Amino acid sequence: MGGAAGGGDDVKLLGTWASPHTLRVRLALRLKGVSYHYVEQDPNKENTTGELLLPGKQPVMMIHGGKPVCESSNILQYIDDVFTGVGPDLLPADSYERAAAQYWADFIDDTLIEAMHKAAWGKTEIEKAEGKNQGAAAVRALEGALREYSTPFFGGKAAGYVDVVLASLLPWVQATDALQGIKTFDPARTPLLAAWTDRFCELKAAQSVMPDVTKVVDFAMAMSLRRSGQQKMVDGYLGDVLSFPHPVDHWPFPHDNDTAVIV
Repeated sequence: MGGAAGGGDDVKLLGTWASPHTLRVRLALRLKGVSYHYVEQDPNKENTTGELLLPGKQPVMMIHGGKPVCESSNILQYIDDVFTGVGPDLLPADSYERAAAQYWADFIDDTLIEAMHKAAWGKTEIEKAEGKNQGAAAVRALEGALREYSTPFFGGKAAGYVDVVLASLLPWVQATDALQGIKTFDPARTPLLAAWTDRFCELKAAQSVMPDVTKVVDFAMAMSLRRSGQQKMVDGYLGDVLSFPHPVDHWPFPHDNDTAVIV
């Protein structure tokens, strides 16, 4: 493992490639320049339909110096507190700006993700429609927040805590867009978020760990089949979608200091 300042064998991350909560931790470690050992968990074995999106449902754990830290939001703040002086700060030093960043991160978890989950996995068409409307309102609120920041990123000139939390949803947002023929971050309706998306995805740290959208689409389709009760079809489909022996052939990890073990 090379090219990173700090971390190394002392940092191990356990998670699943399809989980936004795993992705946000990987993005944070990359932005900070902290090297780590990644251990891939089987997302088909550990989760029920739709749980990958929900905060607190998806087990993601970072082990540092033999001590476990759980929940992605806790892990992000732990990374920022422990690895001070290693790469850019994720959270601002100013108390008010820090509180604002935590507010918008919570808004993404409590409002946007919940809406996305309802839109995709709602029990009725009415519930799904409500989720879509709530998601659209949340996106408009984030567009307004980015307008008030008047900076390239929510974190200022460089990506920070809110950027990592929102960017972790991009593969799922883009997969949903592909499946439904829509554009969530539409340049015509949300030009700032559309430009932010391009800007974040151009970061080297993002390019090294973002999962391939087509892989997320395949995984989402398999989850939908399971939800509809077509388990035999799911078993065959997941055999292709989740063939873990050669993950590098299908999505961009491991890279550099991001070594992976599949369990």
